[in-house]
Amino acid sequence: MKKIKLLPITLLLCTLGLTACGSKESGGGKESGGENGGDSTPSGEVTPTSPIKSLVATVESKELKLGEAVSVASFYKLTGYKALTSKEKKVNIVSSDPESVKVVGNIMTGMKADGTSTITITSQADQTKSCSFNVSVKDIYFNRTYSEINGEDDLSKELIADGGIVQTASGMSDMLIFNQKPSTNFMVEAKISVQSVSDGELWPKFGLVFKQVDENEDLTLNFLTIFLDGPMNRVADGVANWTDFGYCEIANGSFGWDSNPSFARHKEDVFIKNDAINYNEFFTLKSVVEGRKIHNFLGYGEGESAKEVYMFTIEGYDHIYGEGQGHGFIPGFFQFNSVVTFKEYSYTTDADAIAAQMAGVVEREADYDDKADHHGTSFHEE
Repeated sequence: MKKIKLLPITLLLCTLGLTACGSKESGGGKESGGENGGDSTPSGEVTPTSPIKSLVATVESKELKLGEAVSVASFYKLTGYKALTSKEKKVNIVSSDPESVKVVGNIMTGMKADGTSTITITSQADQTKSCSFNVSVKDIYFNRTYSEINGEDDLSKELIADGGIVQTASGMSDMLIFNQKPSTNFMVEAKISVQSVSDGELWPKFGLVFKQVDENEDLTLNFLTIFLDGPMNRVADGVANWTDFGYCEIANGSFGWDSNPSFARHKEDVFIKNDAINYNEFFTLKSVVEGRKIHNFLGYGEGESAKEVYMFTIEGYDHIYGEGQGHGFIPGFFQFNSVVTFKEYSYTTDADAIAAQMAGVVEREADYDDKADHHGTSFHEE
């Protein structure tokens, strides 16, 4: 008699089990995930109670300039299991050292040069989700509150220790105001070179600016500029023929040439240099401030051919700058719609250095031009 072999009971049960657990056709075997780009929850897993999947910093460290304010939102990424509501996107932002880096809302501001702080971001919807990054505050040479800076200007080496050089961007005018306290006695200088002038700018000027403060040392809208006059009608075939240096005194912040000398006065050719200054040629402007008087010097040439000459003195009106010695100035640089390099700049209140600079100077007061009936005297280089 032929024997019949029986399959092992375990194999039989396994076969039946496979038949009962075959793949479903709904959704390709996966349950539907979140909407609007949210992450899906895999089949068989428990749906998370928190809407927040992750909160991570996008940088390990960030450098802020003193006085610079930026949004913290640029430095972290919040991800949800689904599209997050406005409420679910809210975070708390805390600085470990508010004296170095202050946080108001989502804006962090560098408050103390060489200070450091850790910025911690925590989800309001899920406080177990947080991240952090470190912030260091770097000192500045130009005050970010007082200055008018084009976003494309290169100030990466503004500190003397980093090279002491800045380059403005064409297309906009600039005022780069020193991060100094106002003073009635100081000396300032800079080497200046013009690389190009924006199309449409016919009367560019480049030089030093002196912003006036009031009796409380708060900045006013009054200022005075000393400059190289660079009219484009003195440029031919790409060669500039600029020889004239002048000034403009501004009251109440109107950055223009007002012909009324009781409010603002100017003269574009107070001093006339013998040889012209061209593009990419450096010259030095140096000014000594003594109360309301500003004494101005021009330097040019290199090495043994280097020369410095006294140009003129301008004394600010007492009703604009304060009686007697006045209330003081804060210096800086300015330019009209041009690419200009400022380098090897310095500022000092050292009395001996100022006295040495002024030794032997015979003052000559700058005149002014009035479109109506007065054309002031110009001084020619000897």
